[in-house]
Amino acid sequence: MALVDIGRFWRPAEEGFVRSRAYFLFLAILGIQGFHLMEHVIQVTQRYVLGIANGNGIVGSVAEIEPAHLIYNTFYLLLLVATYVSLGLHHDSARFGGLVHKLLTFALGFQAFHVIEHEFKILQYIQLGFQNGTGGIFGIGPGGVFPVFPIPLLHLAYNSLAYLPAVLAFVLLVRQPRYAPASLR
Repeated sequence: MALVDIGRFWRPAEEGFVRSRAYFLFLAILGIQGFHLMEHVIQVTQRYVLGIANGNGIVGSVAEIEPAHLIYNTFYLLLLVATYVSLGLHHDSARFGGLVHKLLTFALGFQAFHVIEHEFKILQYIQLGFQNGTGGIFGIGPGGVFPVFPIPLLHLAYNSLAYLPAVLAFVLLVRQPRYAPASLR
């Protein structure tokens, strides 16, 4: 039986990023927002593949979906801000060749819009007597401001657009072995 080369999976501390605050913030992003994205995939599957008209995913089947989504999305925005600051991107955009900065800036900006969308949805939720499935800004549903898209598909797209750039930025950072967090310089 061959021994596993642990060095392939865990970089030593002197290589920086893997032991940095930003790395652990990214792990939280990958786990929490990854689960949230999976919730939307399950919801779309329930509604469009299995024909469950009120399919709301795993958490949505036991909790009010509008407040739960506002909490998820606000927490994700806060994690993105903390990661952005931890990486020093608010001061030095060229530090990682610009691509990591661009990806995280896009994810941060898009997620800020996404939180505004959920603030609209929570206001509609309250105004409509705590009714789940409100339209928000662009969703086809009760109270929708500009109802253009089915809500489950729209929010699957929103969450994908806010998550995938962060995942790519993480992969790029892990591949840069000489990253040194600002706190270690």
